Amino acid sequence: MILETLSFIGEKLNENEVLWAVGASLLLNQYGLIDKPNDIDLMVDQKDYPKVHQILKGLGSEVSIETKSSDYETECFSKYIIKGVSIDVMAGFIINHKEGQYKYEFDSSSVNERLLINDVEIPFTALEDWFVLYQLMKNREAKVRLIEDYLLTAGIKRKDLLERALTKVLPKEVKEKISNFL
Repeated sequence: MILETLSFIGEKLNENEVLWAVGASLLLNQYGLIDKPNDIDLMVDQKDYPKVHQILKGLGSEVSIETKSSDYETECFSKYIIKGVSIDVMAGFIINHKEGQYKYEFDSSSVNERLLINDVEIPFTALEDWFVLYQLMKNREAKVRLIEDYLLTAGIKRKDLLERALTKVLPKEVKEKISNFL
């Protein structure tokens, strides 16, 4: 059901020339790192966020977000239920950490690959970006290890994204982990 919903949404976003890509658990699922993704997480360009919001509201229902976490200061975040699937949309994704804030720079270079799912081209973000993001999120150590093991075996394909992450404010241990990979 998730992939059918993803292709349904993807077709509409592509028709409207939105810069977007899939991340989080569905990305890990595409690499065979987890079996069952919980929802669909979409990263979108901030300038396209209003357009995405209108498209998704037209495809399903917007869910109100009741609690705001101090762990995040994402500039644009919304949640929808479309065809029974939970969809999170983020633009200007910011994670607070002990040494400051990390803003995930989502742009066209963040799109790692495009896969055909139900005859719809679906863009995916890079594992390398999520290797950094999951290290900054609480209780994501297992996902960090899964990505780390995969990258050690398959190799780093997006060294540029890890190098870009190192130019931002990161905790020392995260910088060291990234540097060790490079």
